[in-house]
Amino acid sequence: MANRTLAGPDAFRYRYLLGLDIGTLGVKGVVVRLDGQVVARQHLDHSVSHPHPGWAEHDANRHWWGDGRAVIQALLAQVQLPPETIVGVGVCGLVPCLCPLDVKGQPLRPAILYADNRALVELDSVNRILGTTLTAQAVIPKLLWLKVHEPGVFAQTQAVLSAHHYVVYRLTGHLAVDYDSASVYGAVFDASAGKWRADVCESLGIPVEMLPQPRPATHVVGQVTRAAAQETGLAPGTPVIAGSGDTFPTIVGAGAVEPGAALISFGTTGLLLLVGRPLEEVTDKVHFGPGPNGESPAIRWAANVLTCGRAVQWFRDRFAPESDYSALDDDAAQVPPGSDGLIALPHFLGRRTPTPDPRARGAYVGLTLVHTSAHLYRALLESFGYALRQGFEPERGQVRRVVATAGGARSRLWRQIVSDILDMPVEYSPQSGGALGIAYLAGYATGCFSDLSTIRNQWLGPPEVTSPHPGARAVYDRLYGVYSALDEELGPQMARLAADG
Repeated sequence: MANRTLAGPDAFRYRYLLGLDIGTLGVKGVVVRLDGQVVARQHLDHSVSHPHPGWAEHDANRHWWGDGRAVIQALLAQVQLPPETIVGVGVCGLVPCLCPLDVKGQPLRPAILYADNRALVELDSVNRILGTTLTAQAVIPKLLWLKVHEPGVFAQTQAVLSAHHYVVYRLTGHLAVDYDSASVYGAVFDASAGKWRADVCESLGIPVEMLPQPRPATHVVGQVTRAAAQETGLAPGTPVIAGSGDTFPTIVGAGAVEPGAALISFGTTGLLLLVGRPLEEVTDKVHFGPGPNGESPAIRWAANVLTCGRAVQWFRDRFAPESDYSALDDDAAQVPPGSDGLIALPHFLGRRTPTPDPRARGAYVGLTLVHTSAHLYRALLESFGYALRQGFEPERGQVRRVVATAGGARSRLWRQIVSDILDMPVEYSPQSGGALGIAYLAGYATGCFSDLSTIRNQWLGPPEVTSPHPGARAVYDRLYGVYSALDEELGPQMARLAADG
């Protein structure tokens, strides 16, 4: 690796990093120069398969590797760079997923995604056996579902991977799981030791050998193989890091790297995360667990909304297929804050926070003959703000700044709504994102950067700032109380509907 250590006046001019973000609804990629100039961007959409209600699947070869490979090819074609100038590759992606591979490294079935709710019986069983409070996103209950319902597939399974792990495997030929992903598989990972818990696996009837070697996100897993080079256009020998789920790279890619920063991701899944310690302290550790000697976690989860951008896409596709999002925003901007008394619940795939409920459903409450499609759309945007506020209020005193990122953050209206509901300014850098963050981490891992401050101070530049409108606060304060009450009180009825659906 020493021959890739950079120095001298041309180090930033002629060396580049490539970042790839394998998402639920598409793949994003960037090529960025070491001084932060993004020289290429590519995006390729894909969809999620729902073969049964509550199920969510991807084809790993088509959606993950196929689309990832196509994005890499398009990036390199866009900039016409000698492939040797790419000095590091990072891949992040949706987690946790269950992609079972056979002995030849081929997927045995479609990958089961984090939002899939098929394994609720197994989830209850695991929580009872282990005394845990896992949610439906965990991999282990789904692996047990596979053992019961598809025993032939389970018997052939040699390894279990998530999206970015599979792409890293196809690039390097090495199987690995990053610490963050391992920690959300479901009570089978010892974060302090960086190892799988063989005793827990044995108690559940899961061969620990199915779980690949855990590695830090910034560990160089291997180099691009000759076969992968031929498929992608990358140079053989290019370093590839283990990467991680898309959350940590998204935080880094938005420059929210210092204590007191709160990150809102307006992605397919919506997130609110709070940074409690300098992130340099945990780059080679579990990013979301408690620190050594009882220290608080470097990053705390405050809110997780499974259908954020996904719900917005659903609305457009079902009710305004000829419109683009800017047109929907223009119409919704004419509707007053609070959508004239209309409340939406965004739990189209269940609820993760503040209390997990996989049987929760989406809803509109308060409809009258006055309401239009613009009201429905605005209420959906507002529902994300209310869901964030449930996690934000207990942490308000710790937050110094709020940063927005991901595709939905491009909407000025949506950022304004969230700023008004939280009563906080919201910063936004159009260049931010998970692909940028994982590219930076690849540079950090290969010696291009010594800390994480460069991405905030140099790569991103001054952000756009959205400040709350004083007149909207009273409306949103009142309706937030209504939203929270509905969120709690409708739970039993949602469970009855789920039982029939």
